[in-house]
Amino acid sequence: MATPNFSKELHLIALGDRVAFKRFYAQTSSKLFSVCLAILRDRELAEDVLQDTYVKVWHSASQYREDQGSVMSWVTSMARYRAIDVLRVTDNQAISVADIEQLMSQSTVDVINDVEPDTPRLDTCLGELKDSQRQSIHLAYLFGLTHQEISQHLGEALGSIKTWIRRGLDSLKRCLQP
Repeated sequence: MATPNFSKELHLIALGDRVAFKRFYAQTSSKLFSVCLAILRDRELAEDVLQDTYVKVWHSASQYREDQGSVMSWVTSMARYRAIDVLRVTDNQAISVADIEQLMSQSTVDVINDVEPDTPRLDTCLGELKDSQRQSIHLAYLFGLTHQEISQHLGEALGSIKTWIRRGLDSLKRCLQP
């Protein structure tokens, strides 16, 4: 099966092509739903966020820029940010130790590969990070935990968490540059 050309689909969506939008939804919705569900841990909220994300895709498809990353990264970011916004205004805001342990049981690379399957370099780059950086990035960027929640879970100072994330992201950026 050929790899879908999401850039072409977005271009058609920007022109109002409903068939292209339907194809794009069919090709991406299960992956985006898993991202939303991992963050929100509530099926109904995840479904709402998924719908909001696709409404945003429909209205802002023309704003996508190829030079800023892949289409999947772009749309995943939209879903992730929306899910985090919803998480912060609902009663789901507090995350338990059990929730964190469940999130951590799934490796970072597995989660990212579910969304962006062509990322073999990411595995190598993540492997080069310190454990504290990798774990903090995993909790923050894949599962939407706040810096404060990560600090509480890891029993580390908030400033340390922020530093680990910043330095880890800098390292990933350098490693992933062509």
